[in-house]
This record gives sequence, C-alpha cells and structure tokens, in this order.
Amino acid sequence: MSEFIDPIEKRMETMMTIIDTAIISAPSSNDQLMIACAMMQRTREIFDATLGIEGRKKMFKELV
Repeated sequence: MSEFIDPIEKRMETMMTIIDTAIISAPSSNDQLMIACAMMQRTREIFDATLGIEGRKKMFKELV
C-alpha cells in the first residue's frame, strides 16, 4: 500500500475529527442522537443546494 495520502482523504480525516469530537463530547445519548439528526438534515440541505433533489436522492440511494 502506498504511503501517499490523498489530500482529499486527509482533509476529510480532519473534518471527521471535528465531528467526532462534537459527538463524543455530547453529555448524553439523546444529545448524540440530536447531533446525528442535525447532521443528516444539514447534509440533505447541502446535497439539495449543490446537487439538486435528484442528485441528493442518488447520493442517499448509493449510501445504503
């Protein structure tokens, strides 16, 4: 395996660290669920704005 890390993968890793920190620091499982729901809602909004509704549906369909 190559030791070279794709710059996009590195950036995503950095972003996931921020998200993971927010989830881990939530005081309860209910708060963790609220963060997850908020992230899903924001993801949908970003996909809709960037990819359009059909693009968003395709992204979610390929995710599952």
